[in-house]
Amino acid sequence: MICIFKIIGRSPKLLSSFLFTAGNAGVDFDEQETVLSPDKGSSGVAAITVDTESGDNMIIVTPGTNFALTPQDIRDSLKKASEKAKPSVVLVQLEIKPEPALEALKVGKELGATTILNTAPAPEGFSIEEWYPYIDILIPNETELQKICGGTGEDDEESMAKSLLEKGVGKVLVTLGARGAMIVEKDDSGEVKVTMVDAPDDLPCKKDPVEDTIGAGDAFCGALSTYLSAGLSLEESANRACGVASMSVRKRGAQTSYPTGKDLPACLQLPGGLQPSDSTQKQAITFVTGNKKKLEEVEQIMGTDLPYTLTNRKIDLPELQGDTIDIAKEKCKLAAQAVNGPVLTEDTSLCFNALNGMPGPYIKWFLESCGHDGLNSMLTGFDDKTAYAQTVTAFTMGPDEEVHVFDGRTNGKIVPPKGKLDFGWDPIFEPDEGKGKTYAEMEKEEKNAISHRGRSFAKLKEFLYQSKK
Repeated sequence: MICIFKIIGRSPKLLSSFLFTAGNAGVDFDEQETVLSPDKGSSGVAAITVDTESGDNMIIVTPGTNFALTPQDIRDSLKKASEKAKPSVVLVQLEIKPEPALEALKVGKELGATTILNTAPAPEGFSIEEWYPYIDILIPNETELQKICGGTGEDDEESMAKSLLEKGVGKVLVTLGARGAMIVEKDDSGEVKVTMVDAPDDLPCKKDPVEDTIGAGDAFCGALSTYLSAGLSLEESANRACGVASMSVRKRGAQTSYPTGKDLPACLQLPGGLQPSDSTQKQAITFVTGNKKKLEEVEQIMGTDLPYTLTNRKIDLPELQGDTIDIAKEKCKLAAQAVNGPVLTEDTSLCFNALNGMPGPYIKWFLESCGHDGLNSMLTGFDDKTAYAQTVTAFTMGPDEEVHVFDGRTNGKIVPPKGKLDFGWDPIFEPDEGKGKTYAEMEKEEKNAISHRGRSFAKLKEFLYQSKK
């Protein structure tokens, strides 16, 4: 779920138009709580002028009832929304007063959401240093970055963004118009990393002329929040959000220029082919792996009728030692903190019975060090070549939620490598139910029916169905 705090309205004509638009877009809108009494003022209005040659714009905002929103309104609204589902993203802009905007970030943090502040429209001399601890992702454009940092116009964007990290901001994402966007963040070792992103190269409209840039920033921020909520990494989300913003500037207007889910080309689609309106129906689960083949195999095992959608993300988790089940639980907890949402991890072991279960969870390291032939050599001198393959899948709905563990096993034996050699240790494991074939010699459907991974994920699938009832 995404919570967005930007504007409110009072005029009956504008309100009815908003209700129609919001309802069609699947927005949860409470008229009774949002409409304010006439003595609070008129609806917020933005007058926009556009340079017909460049497409650039200038906006004059009359806030009206936008400025009637209070911190308590925000806290009550977020708390009520969290009773249905915990928000994964809370997005805030500055078209409301600073006090309720800051309150939204604070409550978002309390609820475990990813908090995003888009600093549009940042007034001159505006300081948000006390806000920094509550901001996971700060999104200014070039002008707003200068205002926040007190720049002179000669300071480069990268240096200014880095200075914000030192002051406590989680990550900085600077929107750069036609140049795309710049992500400035710290990696796991604490080193600052700068990544430039732009719209996907295969975006169909990329060479079309720019009509006007009205609403491009809003299109970017809304799309970014949607992609993050669906489980994509910040870099992937920013890449696609640049694409959505790029589509918006090829048409005139603000809301009228935004593409709907069905308008999105393949390069901008949500994971699993979901449309934005579907994302409220199916929540995304992030499978922690950088291996696309694993994701494909799991998707095939889980089927297309799963009440969730699956996406994947590579996360560098520490190499833990100890009992397989304990390792799985701890890794899942760490992954949930990194993703800040539903996550599943997989720990796979290949256990030689003659070696009391070794290499076990360290099979990946042994395979990289010894290769297939080296693993066979470990059993030289032993008559017992039997082994079992084990997958322990761990799942949690998010940080501080219970971790559920699902153990799947397949018995077999270790043999000289047979079949394709490009998928881990599959070529040397011959399951008892495999009719003389190694995993690597089987078709996907045949392997999934008897594999340790198939059995573990089948248990997870049953659990997910039961939890949705």
